[in-house]
Amino acid sequence: MGDYLLAVDLQLILDEGQHDAVREFFEDHHPATIAEILKDIDIERGDAILLMLDPRLRAETLSYFDRQRQVETMESLDPVEAAKILQYMPHDDRADLVNSLDEDKAEPILRRLAHAEREDILRLTQYEPGTAGAVMTTDYATLAPHLTVREAIERLRHEAPDRETIDYSYVLDHRRKLLGIVSLKQLIIERSQTRIESIMQGDFIRATVDEDQEEVARKIAQYDLLAIPVVDEHEKLLGIVTHDDAMDILREEQAEDLLAFGGVSAPSGDGDPNYWQVTIVNVARQRLIWLLPLFLSGTLTSWVVGSYDWLQKMLPELVVFVPLLIGTGGNAGSQTVGTIIRGLALGEIQFRDARWVLLRESFTGVLLGALLGILGFFYVWLWKAMSLPFAGVIAVTVLGICLWANSVGALVPLLARRLGWDPAHVSAPLISTLVDVTGLFIYYSIAILVLVRLA
Repeated sequence: MGDYLLAVDLQLILDEGQHDAVREFFEDHHPATIAEILKDIDIERGDAILLMLDPRLRAETLSYFDRQRQVETMESLDPVEAAKILQYMPHDDRADLVNSLDEDKAEPILRRLAHAEREDILRLTQYEPGTAGAVMTTDYATLAPHLTVREAIERLRHEAPDRETIDYSYVLDHRRKLLGIVSLKQLIIERSQTRIESIMQGDFIRATVDEDQEEVARKIAQYDLLAIPVVDEHEKLLGIVTHDDAMDILREEQAEDLLAFGGVSAPSGDGDPNYWQVTIVNVARQRLIWLLPLFLSGTLTSWVVGSYDWLQKMLPELVVFVPLLIGTGGNAGSQTVGTIIRGLALGEIQFRDARWVLLRESFTGVLLGALLGILGFFYVWLWKAMSLPFAGVIAVTVLGICLWANSVGALVPLLARRLGWDPAHVSAPLISTLVDVTGLFIYYSIAILVLVRLA
């Protein structure tokens, strides 16, 4: 509410023509705060305020807008002003933004950029989406191996205002082959006449340009890096992926996995649309993609129940415990799927571990099934006052369902990864439906073996 009221006051001041007061107000705020305030102002006035700001602050503020607002702003501005914004934006962010613009809108903006900047944007937009090349930035500091520490610091002091980060400098030869990395801290503590080649770190973590962006982000998180260099097959440095971009990648991937795990398709398109930005029609379409096959597979449950109609007429009390049993199986399978997907996402589990994963989850299923089976036995025998054989059927069925659910929940994500599919898309609802159908077979088969023979 506070930001909204502030936005209303700013609109009134702007309408009164007090542009200097508006400019002075925003110059004292962080770009993220400015972006939050401008979100509550209509786009026409918001663009007017944006143009009042210093060019660098203007670009930084735009970077905190969601992608849809960025596109609307860029397309509404004069191409000259839009080009000035791109000039100061991080290289990877501006390439993503240009990719989101209509071609007829992007072309006049690109024509007003310097040739080197235009070529840099076009080069970054050519990389396959989802790879390191598509998320890297070409805004980094480089040093020659023959420089002294004093010369290197002087060079960095000159380049720092135009670089996204100088925490690491990348040591290149005359062919741009990456020889090593040197940190700013190391430059500060070394003697001024020491040569870069003698202090650079030659053994470093790198990423290839066609490597999956999620794997690159995991490397940054695993080794606690501020940035990771991206090289081609000849070890030539092409760019870097920074820590903040890696965190964005992991956040987006986790959001997609969470949606897929719940049987919902992730929103398509650029950016990270929030709940209110996705239309109801798109929400319904995304959910229908999973609900329809799950609905159709759910009919198998009805078919199984119908196939054992004769058994239910003979033992009508069997039906009472169907929800309990299939619910237990579905929950056990969902828990296992969630655990395995997490292990795969963190790199803790590989397909070569399938045998041991299956063994581990099978033992877990037996342990859980035994404990729940004992509880089920006494519940049916004492609380429901059923016969001992009937209570035994429930107990054995719970054990069998838990073992089966854990086994299926462990193997399906591993097989999906082996086949090149996203394991997260083998969602909990799918596992739940599969376990429901097979759980009924287990239940009725045990009932036939025990109760029918005793009847």
